[in-house]
Amino acid sequence: MNYNLLFAVIAPREVVFFSNIADFLKDNYGINSSFLTFYEPGDKILKRKGYKVFSLHKEAKKFYIEANVYNVKKLEEKFKISNIRSLILHEKLTFQRYDEQKLITKLLSYDAYFNHILKNNKFDFIVQELGAFIAPISLYFSARAMKVNHIFIEPALFRGYVFFNFNNIDVNIEKVMSSYDMAKSIINDYHNQYHKFKTIAVPLKDKHHFMDAGLKKIINMRNIKRLSEKLYYKYVRREKEEYDAIYNHFERNLMSVIRRTALTSLYTKYNIGKKYVYFPLHVPLDFQLTFREPRYLNQIAIVEYLSNVLPYDIELFIKEHPASIGAYDYWQLKKILKNNNIKLISPEVNSYDIIKNSMFVITINSKVGVEALFQGKKVYALGSPYYLSNKYAVKLGSLDDVKKLDFSPESYTNLFYDEEFFKQLATSVSKGELYVNTSENIENFSKSLVEVIKNESIAHQSAV
Repeated sequence: MNYNLLFAVIAPREVVFFSNIADFLKDNYGINSSFLTFYEPGDKILKRKGYKVFSLHKEAKKFYIEANVYNVKKLEEKFKISNIRSLILHEKLTFQRYDEQKLITKLLSYDAYFNHILKNNKFDFIVQELGAFIAPISLYFSARAMKVNHIFIEPALFRGYVFFNFNNIDVNIEKVMSSYDMAKSIINDYHNQYHKFKTIAVPLKDKHHFMDAGLKKIINMRNIKRLSEKLYYKYVRREKEEYDAIYNHFERNLMSVIRRTALTSLYTKYNIGKKYVYFPLHVPLDFQLTFREPRYLNQIAIVEYLSNVLPYDIELFIKEHPASIGAYDYWQLKKILKNNNIKLISPEVNSYDIIKNSMFVITINSKVGVEALFQGKKVYALGSPYYLSNKYAVKLGSLDDVKKLDFSPESYTNLFYDEEFFKQLATSVSKGELYVNTSENIENFSKSLVEVIKNESIAHQSAV
């Protein structure tokens, strides 16, 4: 069969949102969509709407492949990767599933299923949210190996806008998606919002993660409803989904609440006494680390190293990511805080002010880096974030490069703002926000997706 689009969905909100997008595309553009589901309870909803459903958990059993040296090497060659472990690391650590044989068998079996449906059907584009669990990341590599066009979606810096990463995991800000007039408006709106309210534009889909780690974060109607659904589908209806580590998820959140209470004694109130460098902590098991920069997973070790190589009169400020307050081990933090030049700033303190009064920011690939650049601060990145194309963002080859940084006043007291970078960044984003089901957003998102498809199709025809 021929389909214009194959939406890959892994959770209830994706079933609802992408089916609404598919409805709009069908009604307004005549686009024929289908669905690959990693969430079996969503199958009936999609079928009732008349969509073709490829249900991985129902159908992939027939494509079981046991992990062995031959099969692993064969898949590594197919995906053009050096080590298959890079594709299982995120799931392994997040769900604490350490049986690599089982995880790699899952990866091989999923690829065999994807291989089957991609060979026996024609899809112009595969569309899914960016993710590093085995299901989405293996689908991406399978699609690229079979030369099927793929689009990853990830939230942009500006609220109400996304990046469409075409045939790539990483953002490409050289892709022009918005006019320069639109880009100017986007930047002005963000400038007014950011500097007036001192807040970043948190995607609405992640808003619940940014609550402080109190009991209210885990015991609320949203979580009770979701937990009830998971238990019902898993144990009553016996339907499968990827995010099925129910106990692990509950335990991690409960421990965050407990640690948050204990960490209160370690927090420092913010003051501008001494000169300091700011190192924002990432979400511990974020995609940015587990997939993009796994060598920097141990952020506590990085903090300890930085504190030992900074000049004597300079402090190191660290702060938990607002979406993972209480996620770091209390005893590890207490140990490194014995270094008097490290200050763990309270979650109640606004990162805007920490950035503003810092000498500069050192990060791996955090979005705080692009915020700092927006404030006119220099940024030194250990990873390879898209904002390295900003002329005031510097790539650090290794931690040892920190010793060579310039700490003189003239190196950080001026305003370092790359206007051209932000213009280019704003032209690379597309209007629309993930999982917001208002009619306005569905229309904006759908039109943006159509624009990407049209541009990439024209580019492909020109290349041929």
